[in-house]
Amino acid sequence: RHGVEVWTVSQAVAYWLGGVEPVSAQDWLGLAEQRLLALTAGAVFHDDAGELTALRRRLAWFPRDVWLYKLASQWRRIAEEQAFVGRAGFAGDDLGSRIIAARLARDVMRLAFLIEGCYAPYPKWFGSAFSRLACAHQLSPVLAQVLAADDWKSREALLAEVYLAVGRLQIAMGIPGARAPTIGPYHGRPFSVINADEIASRIREQIADGQLRALPLVGSLDQVTDATPVVEAPANARAAIRAFFDAGD
Repeated sequence: RHGVEVWTVSQAVAYWLGGVEPVSAQDWLGLAEQRLLALTAGAVFHDDAGELTALRRRLAWFPRDVWLYKLASQWRRIAEEQAFVGRAGFAGDDLGSRIIAARLARDVMRLAFLIEGCYAPYPKWFGSAFSRLACAHQLSPVLAQVLAADDWKSREALLAEVYLAVGRLQIAMGIPGARAPTIGPYHGRPFSVINADEIASRIREQIADGQLRALPLVGSLDQVTDATPVVEAPANARAAIRAFFDAGD
């Protein structure tokens, strides 16, 4: 049982992309990064017709507007939950605070993949792939401290350090519209948060496609769900994302 499979390029497109290459912004948003990574990564030993190489080149990364939309949406995810690390801890729910901190750590890691222009793999390989990003040497030790922190104030302070680092990284990378990150209180309450909504809005303003810019900052398929039966059914997932956005706010 050698495990070798023989496919044509069109069969590979059918399996990994649901039969068609992405054309519209919503086509791209309906594809999980893991599937795009699987099709574009790995060694090519021979491609005399050039068909596979051309396909992989077309799918190497998101179109600019889709990338900016995903970036803005990822900052919006952070905005939604960042105060809850402190709020849960303040209410005496240390386990809840830890769980939220872990979710935010994953969101920051996904943000780092987007900033560096790399597709993120599924959970088994997520940490390994993150360790190969250029920013990992700076972020990984702090993220480990976040997960190990014994009190919510320490978690919150360490997460703030990470938020500032990725905010400054995207400015250094020349990402359009990136806003200077600042840490401050959450609506006057004693919880430290970054200006994530402002950063998201400034990035969103740089999206040239008016229809895409007008969409709610929900994000792409794997920013909405990590359920395996959903992300592993690309044709249905793409249709579901299209229907979701067509339904409006």
